[in-house]
Amino acid sequence: MTLGINGPPPLIMKSVGKDYRRFYKELFQPLEDQIGRLDDETIMPLVGFEAGGPLSLCTIGRHRGNKFVTYVSCELAIRNDQRTGECGSYEVLITCDDEKWARSILTKIGRMSLEAMFEDAHTLDIGAWVGDEHPMQGILFEELARVRVDGAIHGIMCCHAVTRSELEFARREGADKLYERLKAAGVYPKSATTRPSIPLSS
Repeated sequence: MTLGINGPPPLIMKSVGKDYRRFYKELFQPLEDQIGRLDDETIMPLVGFEAGGPLSLCTIGRHRGNKFVTYVSCELAIRNDQRTGECGSYEVLITCDDEKWARSILTKIGRMSLEAMFEDAHTLDIGAWVGDEHPMQGILFEELARVRVDGAIHGIMCCHAVTRSELEFARREGADKLYERLKAAGVYPKSATTRPSIPLSS
């Protein structure tokens, strides 16, 4: 894995030493164990996140002809201004069939994470970001991993794209019940951005 991390200015960075590659190698080990080997190249924006640009992202499966690619941010967990909960500072991840959409949504979530705390089973309405006509209207957060690096806890938060009816179901019945139905429908854990809503009746 080659991490070309620009990194935020020192004033908002955690003390992770100078070895960012080692930090992220340890943090991302659960991804390699559960999903697959990280690709060698990192998606790096021309304008960095700190200057208003998109997040830098590591990927799994981007150059292997996969329909669904896993995208994971690689510059949030080293910040000290992220709003954190039980899993500590964290990176955000999505397995998606639309790179442009994934980058946009993860970047917006990354910015929100500096103001709001996201934890396992939290939901987020993204209708204002994507418009009423887009099939995916919400995000369901799932803690994918929690890792201790240099004595501190850090996490990886998986973002599942869901339709409006699925978002409302998760808020009413709970995330676990929606996951069960997404798995039964063959949807979980991939976010297909143009799929219809799954049946939700009992």
